Amino acid sequence: MAINLAEKYSNKVVEKFYKESVILGKTSKKYDWDGVKSIKVWSITTVAPTNYLRSQALASGSRYGATTEVEDTIQTMEITQDKAVSLSVDKGNNTQQMLIKNAGVVMNHELREQFVPMFDKYALAEWAENAGTTTVQASITKANVVEEISNHVTALMNAYATLDDAYCYIGATNYAKLVLSPEFLHLYELGNKALDKGVVGSVRGLKIVPIPDSYLPTGVNFMTVKSSCVLAPTQIKDMKIHQDPPGLSGALLEVRWLYDAFVLEAKNKGVVVCKTSNS
Repeated sequence: MAINLAEKYSNKVVEKFYKESVILGKTSKKYDWDGVKSIKVWSITTVAPTNYLRSQALASGSRYGATTEVEDTIQTMEITQDKAVSLSVDKGNNTQQMLIKNAGVVMNHELREQFVPMFDKYALAEWAENAGTTTVQASITKANVVEEISNHVTALMNAYATLDDAYCYIGATNYAKLVLSPEFLHLYELGNKALDKGVVGSVRGLKIVPIPDSYLPTGVNFMTVKSSCVLAPTQIKDMKIHQDPPGLSGALLEVRWLYDAFVLEAKNKGVVVCKTSNS
């Protein structure tokens, strides 16, 4: 006689590990994208001074030198990323699975595990691609990591950029080397100091933000970004749950994000990337 052993399924859904957005709150909000597909940003082109011609006769021309018309450049930024997903939770399936697929829970899983990482990775890749300064270090070690990050601080200072809104996004592998570095251990004084969300410390005033290795583009060791120099606009961020729509007994979940990411060309020196090679 066959013996059928009982099986039991828990009504508790195991949620995968997830990470909140690493760039949220760390970008410029200066520009208004409402109602447009793209915006144009003007930048003034300045002119290097020349010597004042004190002895030049006025009849020969201005002692200030030749007059040139002020020129400008235009950067066009156009929203290109339009991502969506449609999911259904059949009422019969959900009922016979101990109601584990609550529509709100499913939506939360989808956003945390798919849309947020997609958005962050895209933004970091765009910023790295359009960085104004690149440093090269083939291999990051605990002996050189602080020096390499310090080089980014130097690059920002040489570009007349402040550090008040500058963040160093470093992958988990290289962050592990950073925390083992004697120099960082000396600088690492958290105490009760208030830190920005995601920030774990600083090097020469540059805020350190550890992120998963997969968030950085291939060949990038880490990158430094001033929030005032980058944008990550989202024009549409729709998350809808339709109960019992026509043709479905259950819930229909629809998500659509329309977004993009940019580096302001006039401020691209505010983005510094450390690559493994010059390529």
